[in-house]
Parts: sequence; C-alpha cells; structure tokens
Amino acid sequence: MNKSIENQLRWLALLLLTGITAGLVASTLTVLIHVIQTLSFGNHTGAFSLEIADISPFRRSLAVICAGLVAAFGWYTLSKYGKPFYTIKTIVHNHKEIHPMSQFFHGILQLVTVSMGSPLGREGASREVSVALTASWLHFFHLTKEEISLLLACASGAALGAVYNAPLATLFFILENILLKWSKRNFLSATITSFMAVWTVRLISGNEVQYFLKPLSWNPYLFVWACLFGFIIAIIIFAYKALLTAIPKRHLASSKYIYMVVASFMLAALLSIAFPQILGNGKAGLLFFLHAKQDLPYASGLLVAKAIAVYVTFYAGTYGGKIAPSMMMGGGLGLLAAALWNSFLPNISIAFAIVIGAALFLAIINNIPNTAIFFLVEITGQPLWNGLPIATAILASLACQKLAQQIIKKRQIG
Repeated sequence: MNKSIENQLRWLALLLLTGITAGLVASTLTVLIHVIQTLSFGNHTGAFSLEIADISPFRRSLAVICAGLVAAFGWYTLSKYGKPFYTIKTIVHNHKEIHPMSQFFHGILQLVTVSMGSPLGREGASREVSVALTASWLHFFHLTKEEISLLLACASGAALGAVYNAPLATLFFILENILLKWSKRNFLSATITSFMAVWTVRLISGNEVQYFLKPLSWNPYLFVWACLFGFIIAIIIFAYKALLTAIPKRHLASSKYIYMVVASFMLAALLSIAFPQILGNGKAGLLFFLHAKQDLPYASGLLVAKAIAVYVTFYAGTYGGKIAPSMMMGGGLGLLAAALWNSFLPNISIAFAIVIGAALFLAIINNIPNTAIFFLVEITGQPLWNGLPIATAILASLACQKLAQQIIKKRQIG
C-alpha cells in the first residue's frame, strides 16, 4: 500500500477513535450527573432543571455548601499531592506534558460540583475527561507533538459537541477557541471528530435537542432590535468579561483557597433561597426565561444573582465552564431588553430575543462569535436561516468593540 495512503488511513482511524472516546465520555458523564443530582437533591420525576424550584431551600442550600467543600478540598488535594494539570489551550499550544490521572480528576471534580449545584458550567468536565482518556491511549502510537496537540484539541471540542448535540457548532469551536488556526487539516480533523462524537451519543442516548423550541419567526423589527441590542448590551457584557479576566490566579494548595471557595458557595447557597434557578450550569435559568410566565422583577433579580454567583465562584478559584452560564445571563438580558422594546415599539418575539441574547453573551465571553451563531441554532432546533438575526446582533457587538478600541487608542495617543 502506498505510504501516503497508509498514513492518511491511520490518521483517519485516530480521529474516529478520538470522536468515539469523546462520545462515550459525554454519555457516561451525563448518566453520572443524574445520579449525583438525585443523591444531592432527592428523587425527581422530570428534568432537574425544570424542578429545581420545587426542592426545599434547606436541601438546595445544603447540597451547594457540600459542593463547596468538595471543590475546596478536592482541588486543594489535587494541587498539593497530584501532578500538575493545565488548561486545554496550554496543553495544545505549549505542548505541555499531560498527566492523564490529574487531568481526569480535575474534570471529575467539575462534574461533581456542578451536579451538586455549583453555578458554573459542566461542559468543562466532559472536555477534561475526554482529553485525559484520549491522552492515555495516544501513548501507544508514534505521533509528533503537533499531531498529539491536534488530537487533544479535537477530543476536547468533540466532547463539548457530544454533550450539547451540536456537531456543526463544535467544528467552529475547535477551530475558533482551541486551535486558533484555520487550515484544511484542522478543518477536516475537527469535522470528523465532532460528528463522530455526536453520532456516538445519538446511538447510545438518542437525538435529543436540549433547548428545543418550535421554529421561531422574525420580522424586520427584530433585526433593528438585534442591531441596537448587540451594540448597546455589548458594553455590559464586555465589562463583565473584563471582571472575569481580571480575576487573579489562585494558589490552590493554600488554606486561604479553601476558605474562599467555601465562602463563595455559601453565598451561592444564600442566593439560591430566593433564586433557585441560579444553581447548576445555567440550563434551569435559561429554560425559565424561555418557558415560564414573564415576571420581569424576578427575572431581573435572577439575572443579577446568577452573575454574582458565577463571579464569586470564579473569583474564589473554582473551576467550571462558562458556556451555559453565559447563555443564561445573555438570555436574561435579551428578555428584559425585548420586554422594554415591546412596551413602546412594534412587538418582536420574546423567545427569539432570549436566544439572541444567549448567543451574544456566549460569543463575547468565550471569544467564539461564529460558534455562538450555530450553537444556539442547533441546541434550540432552529432552521439555519434563523441564525441571521443572531449574526446581526453579534456583528453589532463586534462593531461596538472595534469602536471602543479606537476611542481608547486615540485617548492613549492624545
């Protein structure tokens, strides 16, 4: 067999195996999440995200405080006695040596704490575990550092796609957020692993759309609103992003870290008494905005409470994802802005406004403007052309960012 063809088939097999690994991880961890939620909050007949408000405040608070103890002592112990673990971008771009066991438990800690009520996202868990398990079998192959980095990047992104059943968005996520480089090889590798991971989950668990909505309709006024919303609200989102970016790196093996994490979870538990939907990754809050009766004062409080809970837990040094929390906070902003618009101007779809807000916050916080468009379309089961109003808002936000950068640059020069 031609050596070139042999190498290509070998690479294809590695990509397929990477995708299957990510899919199996996503399916297994989803089951584990439900088990931990049941143990933490008690039995529930339906989806946890829809029934969180029915759980007693004491039970909710106790579960969140216990999650804080797990987070504090878990990462303290892992940092002090385990081998170093790194961010996925550091592993991919700096070719850092990965220690699969440390990376694995780093992901499991995120899974456990989010399942017990941490206000951060759970997608980080599947990504870390997928990277850890993929790295463990990559040692059996003779690969270059660049090949290993590409496979680990695909493993991380494919796990995200498998969790949310969003293969097309995941393709963009891998290129836009992890690899930070567009090339034919990167594109094909990301495509194969993303779709393989999602197909694996669909084969095991079925083709579920997590935030399914009936096809949303739009009118010309929605595009005007999206443009204004994207330009004006972007200021708030960029400010929040700046707060998150300015958080100092914590020394995990210090007693101060333990106190800070426990205190942050106690505050989250206190906030959850009045706003239970802040708990978990953000799905409960976004579904509340989409389907519950519009109670604007409560929605405003829920939005602020979630923003505070996310910030203090990140500030304390806890690990977790930003995707679902971003969507929840953006959805809340979209709801409030659309309600204000509808009070004075021709009506627009509130549900569509929530979806646009979720995509906008997701795009800005995570630096994934292209991914965010397809992500919200896929997880809500919308036709592709419904990405146009979303793209309008994101383009307006990018214009706002560019204008702000020009103003700051002129002031620095002046």
